[in-house]
Amino acid sequence: MAGFNLQLKRPGKIRSITALDIGSHSIKMIEISVGAERPSLVSFGIKKIQGLSSGSVADAVRTLSEDLKIAGRDLNISLAGSSIVARVISMPDMGDEDLKNAIRFETEKFIPFDINECTLDFHIQGKSAREKNNLDILLAAAKKDYVLAKIKIVEDAGFSVNVVDVDSFALTNAFLKNFTSIEPAKTIALINVGAVYTNLVILRGGVISFVRDLAIGVNDFCQTISKKCGVNLELSDWSKGVSAEKSAEVALSAKSALAGLVDEIKLSFGYHENQSGRGIDEIHISGGGAGFIGLEEAFNDTFGSKPARWNPFQFLNIDPSIVNADEIAGTNGSFAVCAGLALRGGL
Repeated sequence: MAGFNLQLKRPGKIRSITALDIGSHSIKMIEISVGAERPSLVSFGIKKIQGLSSGSVADAVRTLSEDLKIAGRDLNISLAGSSIVARVISMPDMGDEDLKNAIRFETEKFIPFDINECTLDFHIQGKSAREKNNLDILLAAAKKDYVLAKIKIVEDAGFSVNVVDVDSFALTNAFLKNFTSIEPAKTIALINVGAVYTNLVILRGGVISFVRDLAIGVNDFCQTISKKCGVNLELSDWSKGVSAEKSAEVALSAKSALAGLVDEIKLSFGYHENQSGRGIDEIHISGGGAGFIGLEEAFNDTFGSKPARWNPFQFLNIDPSIVNADEIAGTNGSFAVCAGLALRGGL
């Protein structure tokens, strides 16, 4: 499994793992207990962020952790957005030290910021299927000040950071943990729709071959529809503010609102197919925007099928006396990144 392994300390024997997904609109947190034959979900929750300051986010983390009665003080977190670049590159097979130097040189070619202000990490995925004697390498580069800002939020909330990952990598790890028998010939697209960003990952035989964060999300959809239809479509609940007489108009406007996302995904699929010679066989969707108005229809119109929703908690044991199963069913896969982050505890 892939990870942006910025480990800040060596973990000891872990009895529980707590993961925190800091989004643009809300935070998600889960706690998982390990040690039994199958890991168990202890608690999970979502809390809206009141304000844009780092202090507001830290307050939300502190409050949610208290509500969930989180016992551990170490958190696994992740990064996404314009301050991070993740991609798959092909490099000649060479020694470790030479490879590190070559990757740094290669990274400078495509990142939009000074490499001296970045933290880099990479994961060798194996021999390249496209170029003989080359390795496929999953690379991540993040601005140091962005990483440190995330860590400070966690520390201000009274926690320590155990692992820093990347949203798209965590999403992939959660999917692979829940779908353990992927056919090698299949090309699968994972799409995680958030408030501001949408994570897009393409897997070939269970290995990442393409990764991209799209700067389009539910916030854009809501703003477009609200302006066109004169309704107050809330980011946290799209059904509120839509009267029966407006529903048809909203559904029509949703097509226009979703066009930007669908077009960007189509372009990415086309690029991947040109590079690899393989089209997309399956599309799996998650995130808070997975069930947005008209999204399934937009995918069906463009790609010929609706995206499949999946449960990121499927690999976990869930005790109904501890966790409400109905609440899990209503999350629309919002915890896909969180589930993947929890896997960084050695499950």
